[in-house]
Amino acid sequence: MFITLLNSYFTFYHVQKKLLIEQANKVNSSYSSKLSTTVDNFFSISEEQLSYGARLLVTHIQSGNLHTLQTELQRIHRLSHVFNSMLVVTENGQIIASSPTSLNLTGLTLHSRQHIAANKGKRFFISSPYTSLSGNYIIFISQPILDDAGNYLGYVGGSLYLNNRRVLNEFMNTQFSNDSFNTYVIDKEGTIIYHHDIAQVGTKFTDPTLFSVISNQDKGSFMMPDEQGIPSPASFIRTQKSGWIIITQQSFHSIEEALNNVMLDVLKQGTPLGIATLMILSILVYYIAKPLRQLAKSASSMEQPGVIGKIRAVKAWYQEIEQLKRVLLMGTVLLHKRIGRLSSEAHTDPLSGMLNRRGMLESMEEIRGEYKKVSVIAIDIDHFKSINDSFGHDVGDMVIRKLSQQIRKNFRKTDLVCRIGGEEFLILLPGADIHVATVIAERLRNNVANTVYVPGSQHHQVTISIGVTTFNPQKSALDIAIKTADNALYKAKNGGRNQVVVEYLSDDISLAQH
Repeated sequence: MFITLLNSYFTFYHVQKKLLIEQANKVNSSYSSKLSTTVDNFFSISEEQLSYGARLLVTHIQSGNLHTLQTELQRIHRLSHVFNSMLVVTENGQIIASSPTSLNLTGLTLHSRQHIAANKGKRFFISSPYTSLSGNYIIFISQPILDDAGNYLGYVGGSLYLNNRRVLNEFMNTQFSNDSFNTYVIDKEGTIIYHHDIAQVGTKFTDPTLFSVISNQDKGSFMMPDEQGIPSPASFIRTQKSGWIIITQQSFHSIEEALNNVMLDVLKQGTPLGIATLMILSILVYYIAKPLRQLAKSASSMEQPGVIGKIRAVKAWYQEIEQLKRVLLMGTVLLHKRIGRLSSEAHTDPLSGMLNRRGMLESMEEIRGEYKKVSVIAIDIDHFKSINDSFGHDVGDMVIRKLSQQIRKNFRKTDLVCRIGGEEFLILLPGADIHVATVIAERLRNNVANTVYVPGSQHHQVTISIGVTTFNPQKSALDIAIKTADNALYKAKNGGRNQVVVEYLSDDISLAQH
C-alpha cells in the first residue's frame, strides 16, 4: 500500500511537471508572439518614416542641390528618433548625403552585398547584420526613391547599431526586459541580433534543434538548453516584416522551483490523511485479500486435477468474492475441458485420427522406463503418388482414412499408432518382440491387400510395404530404431513392394540369433 501511495506521488509529480512545461510553452508562445508584433510595428514605423523621407528628398535629388539635400536629411534624422545614422545613396552606389556628418561618409561609394541587394530589390529592404564603413556592427533599412514617373533614383536608408545600447538595442531592452524569460532575436542566417548579454550579439546561434524545427513552420515550441545547459521549454515565432526569429525561454530552474513548491504543499496537506488511510486500508486489505490469495493460489495451478475442490473450499464473505469464485470455478472447468481438447488436437493427425509425430514422441517418453523392448513398424502406401495423380487428392485422403481403420483393427490399444506424414505410418509396440511384430505386420499387409481398394475402383488394389525392427528404449535411442525400420521399409519397396522386411539394430542382432 505504501508503494501505491509512493507511486501515486511520483505519478502526480510527473503529471504536474508535464503540465508546468506545457503551461511554460503556452506562456513562451504568447510572449514571443507579443514581441513579434512589437518588432513588426517597429519596422512598419521605420518604413513609414523612410517613405516620408523619400518623398521629401526626391525634389532635391532632381535639382542637384546637394547642400539642401544634406540639410533635409539631417532634419529627417533628428525627427525620426529611430536610426543611428542615415544615408542617401544613388543607383551607382555613391553616398550623396549622410547624417550625422561626423561619420564623413558623403562622397564614398558602396560596393557591399547589402547595397547591391537594396539596389536590386528597389523596395523596402532590411539587411542582414554586417560591419559598416564606419566600423559599426549594424542592420541597414532602406526605402527606394522614385520620381513622379516611377523612375528609380536611389534609396534613403538608416542604420541600427547592434553592438551598443542605441536605438534598436534600447528599444528591444525596453520591450524584451523580463527577468522571467531568456530572449533571443536571430536573423534568417542564424546570427544573434539581440540578447541581454550583448557579447553574444553578432555570434551564431548554435542550437541544432531550432533549425530543424523552423525549417517547416513559422512558430512552435521545443526543448533548448538554458544558460546552465539544462534542457528547458522554449518557443519561437518568425516575424513578418524581417523574417527574424524571436525565441523566448523560461529557465528550467523556475519550473522546477514551482513544481517543488506544489509537491511540498501536497506532502504537508496529504501526509496525515495518508497515514490514517494507510492504516485503515492495511486492515481492510488483509481481510479482503485473504480469500483472494486463496483463489489466486488455486488459479496458479488451474490445470491440476484437485484444484476444483480447493476453489469450492474458499469461504466467500462478500459478494464480489462469491462472484469471482463462481467465475473462476466455471473457467477452471472449461479450461480442463479445453486443455484436453487442445492436447488431443496438438498430438493427433486430423486426417487419420492417429497420433502425429509429437504425440508419438511424448507418449514414448512416458513409457520409456517401463519396457525393455519395443518393436517399431514403418509402413508406406505403395504407388500412392500415382493414386493421387490418377484419382485426385480427395481419393488419396480416403485411401489414407481406410488404411488407418485397418491399422487400428490390427493393433492393441496400448500400441502407439502414428501417421508421420503423407502416406507414411509408424507403430510402436511396447513389450512386443520382433517375431510378434513381424507376424502382426504380415497380417496387416495381407488384410490391406485383400480389403482396401481405391474408392470408386474395385480393380485398383491398395498395397503397403512394411519395415520392422525392435530396440531396448533404455539402451538405444528411438531415432536410431526409426531409422532402422525406415531402412527395412526401403528394402521392402526396392524389393518389389507389398512385403514385410525385418532389420535388426546392431545391439539386437545377437538376441535375434538365440
